[in-house]
Amino acid sequence: MENASLSSDVWNNVTTDSPTSLYLAQIRDLALKIVYIIIGTVGVLDNLFVIIVFALFIKITDKVGLLVICKC
Repeated sequence: MENASLSSDVWNNVTTDSPTSLYLAQIRDLALKIVYIIIGTVGVLDNLFVIIVFALFIKITDKVGLLVICKC
C-alpha cells in the first residue's frame, strides 16, 4: 500500500509546475477573499437589519401601550 502524499506536497506540485497554474492559484485566492468579504458584509447588514426591526418593534409597542392607557 502506498503512502498518500501530504496536501502541502500536492499544493507545491500544483503551484510550481508552471506560471499559469501559479497565476490561477492567485486568482483563486483573490476570488476566495472576495467571497469571504461579501459573506461578512451581508452578515453584518443582516444583523443591523434585525436590530433596527427590534428597535422599531419596541417603539410601536410603546405607542400601542399609550393608546390603550388613554382609552381606559
